[in-house]
Amino acid sequence: MREQLHINKKADAFTSASGQNASPSPQENHTIRLIRDFAQLFRLPVAIVAALTGCATIYAINSAASLQQYLLTAIILILTHAAACAINDYWDVDKDRIDHPQRPLPSGRISPQQVWWTALILFIGAVVAAIPLGISCLILVTVSSILLWNYSHILLRSGILANFIVATIASAVILLGSLVGDRPFAMLYPIGFVFLYTLAKEIIWDLHDTAGDRSQGIVTIANSWGKETAFGIAWGLMGTLIISIAIALLLLPMAHTLMFFVFSTAMLVSVAIALLRYQQQGSVTAYEGFVFWERIAMLLGVVGLLGTAPALL
Repeated sequence: MREQLHINKKADAFTSASGQNASPSPQENHTIRLIRDFAQLFRLPVAIVAALTGCATIYAINSAASLQQYLLTAIILILTHAAACAINDYWDVDKDRIDHPQRPLPSGRISPQQVWWTALILFIGAVVAAIPLGISCLILVTVSSILLWNYSHILLRSGILANFIVATIASAVILLGSLVGDRPFAMLYPIGFVFLYTLAKEIIWDLHDTAGDRSQGIVTIANSWGKETAFGIAWGLMGTLIISIAIALLLLPMAHTLMFFVFSTAMLVSVAIALLRYQQQGSVTAYEGFVFWERIAMLLGVVGLLGTAPALL
């Protein structure tokens, strides 16, 4: 540590002697802030996990896939997830001023016009990238993009229906990888697993947004039937997933049984602990902890669920 401080002092001395100013210009500061704000807008960690999931699915069912297929799949998933987050914030800016005022759009750090055009360009880019992957992939990406663009309008009609749409699109990440790998029915169990898991997560996330949802007249399980009902349904879905692991171990001819069991169990246990803490405390800190561990669980789940892939032919 002392050596590092010594090096830093020498560098400072050299900068002063040379008459250079180490402080970035106002334009550089603005650019850096803008990049940071767009990264927050896009929720890049989630988009990257989606891309890794799609590419890992391809590898699990068809290790002979081309580099182009991997790259196009990653591009599609990053673009669609980033665009979905952007357009969702665009439509939900009034609600987010109540629930998430720190986000770039409700805080005024990014303009609505910037967000709208960025989302449109990203969605178009995803659809164009799907063209070389075949008609099935193109249809899937196009339909998903249309649903994601209109998600907030669907949410105003029914938050519960919106939960199902998000869960469907999340599970479509694995379906896309299966289509690219040319084995569309090889990963049906992981597709169903991701659907139920995402549905449970969306129900819990609605708890944090109850005030904003009510201000917009959005019907969710949390604000229609109460917090306890929302937690009860989420726990029921989690229990179903736990039971499904045992059934899958007995019935599925998976290539990596131990990998599936260890990582899928770790996924559900980590989320269950965070969920229980949030249910007991109901604080912002507990909610943030649930979000953090849910993202860690996503990574564990990707590894575990890919173990269910049948042995390569």
